[in-house]
Formats: sequence, C-alpha cells, structure tokens
Amino acid sequence: MLLIGQPQNFGKRTLLLILARHTTFGFVVFLISGILAFVGPLLTVTITSMMTLGGTATKAQYASVSDAISNLSVITLLGSVILILVGMIIAIVQYRNHVFLLEEFSLKFRSGILDKMEVSIPYRQIQDINLVRTVMHRIFGVSRLLMITAGREDASTQNESDTIFDPIDAELAAEIQHFLEHKIGVQVIERVVQPFPQSGPANTTVVDASTAGNTSINNVPDNLPQ
Repeated sequence: MLLIGQPQNFGKRTLLLILARHTTFGFVVFLISGILAFVGPLLTVTITSMMTLGGTATKAQYASVSDAISNLSVITLLGSVILILVGMIIAIVQYRNHVFLLEEFSLKFRSGILDKMEVSIPYRQIQDINLVRTVMHRIFGVSRLLMITAGREDASTQNESDTIFDPIDAELAAEIQHFLEHKIGVQVIERVVQPFPQSGPANTTVVDASTAGNTSINNVPDNLPQ
C-alpha cells in the first residue's frame, strides 16, 4: 500500500529478489558441495586409478584421496553457508536503507549504508513515467519504474533515465505511477490558470464576481470618436 508523507521501502517481493541476487553464488557453492559429497566415492576411484596409471591402488592412496575429497566437500559446504549468510545480511541492510518518500510537492530518495545520499525531485520536473517488466521481473512480481525529469528526452535506456525504481513491487509501482501522473496533471492545471503579468499599459476589463454579472471597464482611451 502506498503511504503518503512516510518513508517507505520497495516491497516484500523486492526484498526477495534482492536476497536472490546476493545469495545466488552461495547456493551455487552449496550445490557443488552436495555434488562432491554424492560423487565422492566415484571420484576417489577415478583419481586413484589415474595416480597408479590403471594399476592397483593401495589402501593408503585410496584413503588419502578419499580424505582430500571429503575435506574439500566440507570446506565448500562451510564456505557456501558463510556466503549465503553474508549475502542475506547485505541484502537486508541494502533494502532497509533504500527508501522513498512522497511529499506534497516532491519525491525523495534516501539510500546508502555508510555514505547516506538523499535526492529530492519536484513533481513539476517529472515529464514521463514508464513501467518496464522483464521475464525476471514477472517471475518475482516486481517492476522497473522509470522517470524522466526536465532535461531528458529519451527513456529507451536505463542510463538516459534520471530516476529508476528497480526493482519495486509491481502493485506499488502502479500506485506510484498513478499518484505521480495525478500530481503532474494537477501541477499543469495550476500553471495554466495562473494570471499572466502585465508588461505595459493596456485596456483591461475588470469583472466583479460579486455583482451578478455587472462589469466595469477601466483604462478606456480618451480619444474615442464622438
């Protein structure tokens, strides 16, 4: 749900995607450790046969190779657990320190763990808002929200976009898009109805709204034809 005036994260599905990104390598290492444990005996026989050039391996050689493979499997398993835990911690810290805030007149971003950064974008500078969903985004139920601000003309690539929510929950992205489009529309309407400054003397018609349609005319030229 979109919260106005309160700092907000990018959604639970976004957290899951960030976790997947930071723990993928750890799970790959974990899978390798499982494979080593499963095919350890076969690897032991193969390696000892290569060491003896097809001859009969001694028990000492067999035990040495078997212990080496077992140790490698254990080290790989421990390494994968450490990598997964570190990746989870980094993902959670990154998620909690990357927030946005919808205020009355501007959109703010806050990010960073050690070096905090805050960016404020007035709604009047936002020119275009686009939603992009790749296959990976659809799998995790997230979107990429692109915003083009004043001074940009092309949103076809990520580098040409000023502000990017990527990733962000699909439902939250749609709510933000609707909110910003409404804000942009209100801003435009307000600018249209603003009075224009007078650049010099001119004939002006003054309408008094409290007098049921009666009008008075000021600054009428004196040289009217008699």
